[in-house]
Amino acid sequence: MKDYQLTKVNMSEFINSIYAQLDEHPVLIVTAQTGNVGKWGMAKLFRAWMTTTAEFMHGRGVTMPLMVKSGGGTFGTREFNATDAHELFTNQWLGVDENGLRLSWSKAGREGMRPATKAERYYALNRHEVWAMEKGLMLFKPRDSEYEIMQRDEVK
Repeated sequence: MKDYQLTKVNMSEFINSIYAQLDEHPVLIVTAQTGNVGKWGMAKLFRAWMTTTAEFMHGRGVTMPLMVKSGGGTFGTREFNATDAHELFTNQWLGVDENGLRLSWSKAGREGMRPATKAERYYALNRHEVWAMEKGLMLFKPRDSEYEIMQRDEVK
């Protein structure tokens, strides 16, 4: 089922879609939330920023090597992408903890990684935002994101 932005105006379209889905699947799970409450946690915002950052870097000629030679040199290149940006800036801004474990944006962590605290995520986003401003890169920043709310709270 796709997400809907539901209003009184499009209610009948929504109901028709639900009926059609019930013909295929006899049980549906439907949840609702107000339209002004975004789902922009810091990890999701970082991923969105990495897409923008990768496009920015690619547009300035940044590429990734295809292979590393045994002597350390590289050959071949490919386009720099959002995954590359995520790995690069996660390493740059989150880094590792005191035990050498890489910090993770995941709330549960992954093998060989420790989940970053809320404060560590905030600090990483803040550092990336400053980096982007210095480069002239405009980043999407939803008003109701966890990061934006923490920034407002910090100023108080």
